[in-house]
Amino acid sequence: MANNFQFTGKIAIGKDSEKFHPIERKDFTSGWMNTTVKFNCISGTNRVLCVAQGGKWKDDKKNSVKTFSKSTTDANGKVTKGEKIEIPWAKRFDEDQVARVAGFKKFVVDTDDYKKRYKLQDLVEAFEKGTATNEQMEELGIDSIDDAKTALDKSKAKRKEFISEWDFAEYMIKVAQSEKMKDKLFNISGDYEVQYNSEKDRFYVNYHVNRVTLAAEDAEPKTELKIDFFYGEDAWDDSSYEETGRVLVNGWVSYYDGNVKKNGFQNITVVIREENEKKRNALKRKFSVDEGIKQIGLTLSVIDGADVIELTMDMLDEETREDIECGLLDFDEVKRELGGRAIGDRISELRFGELTPKKNVAQDTIYTADDMHPAREDVIEDDDENEDVVTDIFDEDDDL
Repeated sequence: MANNFQFTGKIAIGKDSEKFHPIERKDFTSGWMNTTVKFNCISGTNRVLCVAQGGKWKDDKKNSVKTFSKSTTDANGKVTKGEKIEIPWAKRFDEDQVARVAGFKKFVVDTDDYKKRYKLQDLVEAFEKGTATNEQMEELGIDSIDDAKTALDKSKAKRKEFISEWDFAEYMIKVAQSEKMKDKLFNISGDYEVQYNSEKDRFYVNYHVNRVTLAAEDAEPKTELKIDFFYGEDAWDDSSYEETGRVLVNGWVSYYDGNVKKNGFQNITVVIREENEKKRNALKRKFSVDEGIKQIGLTLSVIDGADVIELTMDMLDEETREDIECGLLDFDEVKRELGGRAIGDRISELRFGELTPKKNVAQDTIYTADDMHPAREDVIEDDDENEDVVTDIFDEDDDL
């Protein structure tokens, strides 16, 4: 399973500075060019940096879209599985070509309410059949088929499906910079992407976006990450629980390094904040390993911002505390009035949310602790000096 994320929040683009460029267009001597846009997903008290990035050759004659077709079913019910396909660059926006591509290979931006779009579609069909009701027309504020078709066309135009990631990144620049979009709530999803710099012995993580769609107005903010988590002996660390209220579970996630064409492992720590001792002990059993490496599916919360904590008496001002102690105010009513919670200290962690359904049972793997390392280039033996030489081809200019 690819490690992927699903966030719900507002889009905010940062200010350009000497050290940070939210929008970058790079041309390389090879003729390749990249477009990168970095924006924050503001979700509750979290502020998580997301990235949309795509590239192409400067000479369009060298470009094409290498992708994957969707499965089809003929009149007899015979299913033909999708396969690798190549679409000419000049035809990448043709509707019939876009329709050929499997949904998971498309990059989507939808800035309109898809539920309203379905209702408009139903209304157009109802007008055509002569069955449109007053309730339908009143809900949408439309009383003619022409107005319904116009509104439907406008809504459809706000849903963009790209088969080239470069086009997607260029369009996301417009979305991130738009004043109309800054207060809207979006569902933002994509892949948890890992890069490793062997020179610095450091991992870099990107929340690499491939889909952005308008969320319901009453949608709950979230920053959810689903991973396949690998762990071994001594993964569970509750040594500081009494002091901090946190259990640390140390393990790894797998990633693919395109530079060395190999899989590697990034070490990560999952934080468990669980007061219920029974549940805590159940999790401890899950993360107990006698030997080897086990794998389990986890759903985590990406916490990157101020922590939200339960409101307590000591957080109130002195006069309010005195009023409560004297019986002039009720503490529970004060908590309800203030929302029951308070903003705590700045925090950055991957917090345990739940076990991933269908992957909630720890599975044995073929790996050992010695396999839990970053992706490496093949070691080349130098005949003259008989030393191992490893070439680092990580391009520091590509750090995000």
